[in-house]
Amino acid sequence: MKFLKVSIFSTCMLLGSTSLTLAESFDAFLDGVRTELQSKKIDVSIFNKAMVGVEAPNKKVHKKLKTQPESIYTFSSYLNRLASDIRIQNGQKKKELHAAELNRIEKEYDFPKEVMLALWGVESAYGELPGNFKIIPSLATLAYESHRRDFFRSELIKAVEIVHDGHIDLEHLTGSWAGAMGQCQFMPSSFYSYAADGNGDGRKDIWQTEADVFASTSNYLKKSGWKNDMPWGEAITLTKILPKIELSQRGLSEPKQLKEWYKMGVAHKTSKNKKHLTDETEARLFMPDGPSKRAYLVYHNFDVIMRWNRSSYFAFSVLTLADQIAGKERL
Repeated sequence: MKFLKVSIFSTCMLLGSTSLTLAESFDAFLDGVRTELQSKKIDVSIFNKAMVGVEAPNKKVHKKLKTQPESIYTFSSYLNRLASDIRIQNGQKKKELHAAELNRIEKEYDFPKEVMLALWGVESAYGELPGNFKIIPSLATLAYESHRRDFFRSELIKAVEIVHDGHIDLEHLTGSWAGAMGQCQFMPSSFYSYAADGNGDGRKDIWQTEADVFASTSNYLKKSGWKNDMPWGEAITLTKILPKIELSQRGLSEPKQLKEWYKMGVAHKTSKNKKHLTDETEARLFMPDGPSKRAYLVYHNFDVIMRWNRSSYFAFSVLTLADQIAGKERL
């Protein structure tokens, strides 16, 4: 996701008198949000309380708009950061600590607990670091300044609605600077599409209730098409020089059937996945370091994780972490 490098607010602060116009404009924007909330019969007092003392866009959110993590990491450093030894160890401890709950939810959603744990570990350090930004002021800044204003305005309205519907109180509606909430870092729209009540108390508390975090994460990925009988990927060997293949910026090809990859010189390193695959199975070539380096085939479930986060680096790292929490070796 790319964002504006210089915010309107920062620029206007340098222009002196223009900052007054900005403040008036921001006030007008907030009034428009209030009108929209009223039209949707959502309690405007929630929004007003959240915005007490907020007279201009959030400067901390400005700063975060300038950088995205992957721009400063190689694939190896990104992988080792997300699938670090300490994160693997903590994931295995959480797996043991929450065994009964995890096993119940795994059975209910038919989704592997290790993948759920990996996402929990990456998104919020197993609930320890879910983010402490106030969601409503952060989304108000993004809805006012980001190049995706319509998207963030819609998310802002839904964030207020979450409090209105009683899922969480305003004080605890926190998360990342970009509006991702709780221990599984759902955007407000994702909350309404996928959040689940994991403990049967009638609420969907992804901020403080682990069972709801587990159920919501599992529900998201199962509804996104996860298939338990499919491998997510494997390391491969190349028996000949590949023809020119177009790769994305992050080293991922378009999908082809396995029989096409075989003709091009791609070969399995082991036979352990073959019982789950046919010649017609679609796969992508993943070469994160570019041509003539390490290479992988990645399958349907890799794409499912990319529906959570559209980064191939993220998907590979999360699934590697899941494998290692389960006691498997890295690809």
